[in-house]
Amino acid sequence: MRSLEAILVEDPLIEKLQATGWTFTPADQLERESYKEPLLVNPLIRAIKKINKESGLEEKEIWLAVRELQSRGSGAEAAKQILQFMKEGIPVRLEKERTVYYVQLIDYANLSNNDFVVSRQVIHDGTERIRNDILLYINGIPLVNIECKDPASLAEDWHTAYSQIKKYEQAVRELYKYVQIGMAAEQIVKFFPIVPWQTEVKVDEWKIEGTEPHDAAVTMLTPECLLDILRFFLFSRRERGEDTKVLPRYIQYRAANKMVNRVLDNLAGKTDRNKGLIWHWQGSGKTLTMI
Repeated sequence: MRSLEAILVEDPLIEKLQATGWTFTPADQLERESYKEPLLVNPLIRAIKKINKESGLEEKEIWLAVRELQSRGSGAEAAKQILQFMKEGIPVRLEKERTVYYVQLIDYANLSNNDFVVSRQVIHDGTERIRNDILLYINGIPLVNIECKDPASLAEDWHTAYSQIKKYEQAVRELYKYVQIGMAAEQIVKFFPIVPWQTEVKVDEWKIEGTEPHDAAVTMLTPECLLDILRFFLFSRRERGEDTKVLPRYIQYRAANKMVNRVLDNLAGKTDRNKGLIWHWQGSGKTLTMI
């Protein structure tokens, strides 16, 4: 008999994600080398070839980029480097041209060049075996982990799902050096950055006026929005002497994009509006919006 969390939370989330452009692949059909390897290596290599097809990359240079990604550790400095690789690419020296080329892992300009896969009940082995409720992969890289709880349960809620992900971070560090966003889902959905070296991180909700919590969370995870967040809104930061990661609230994401679009429209002559006002309250993230 299937659990209520699967019926009430997992199933609807996956269906909604599929409607936005994600392809569902059962866990036993993912192209995996083993339960210890979180990367889907073959899909990643295919994506690299497709995205970088004009570069003249040779097979060994593609493998150099993949090995460079795999060889990074799971600490704070390695996490910064992996995030940078996802944003800007991996530098590889091309033998023929004798130049350094940045191998792109994700095509931010052309969404159709990327492979968006969602899977469920995905097993990983580390210091212990875990089973992720929902994992989202872009080009074979696991980027989002959603853990679900029965919304009718009195014993468990989103806090339980959040704690579960924090526990998983320690059990399978090799997976969570790639995963950037965690989500704890029940009747509501909370999101947070994956920071394995911190016991607690800032938790928030993607709140859109007039939108149900599950629908709002899926809006955050649409391919276009997720890539925008990964490229421009997720970053490393040092707070109180400790490295962490920062994700935007919906209001920050919306405000920043509206500012940029207004400037671009003004420069293109589409509007004569060249200023605006953004309301904030104490602790709402004014500094990060400006960044």
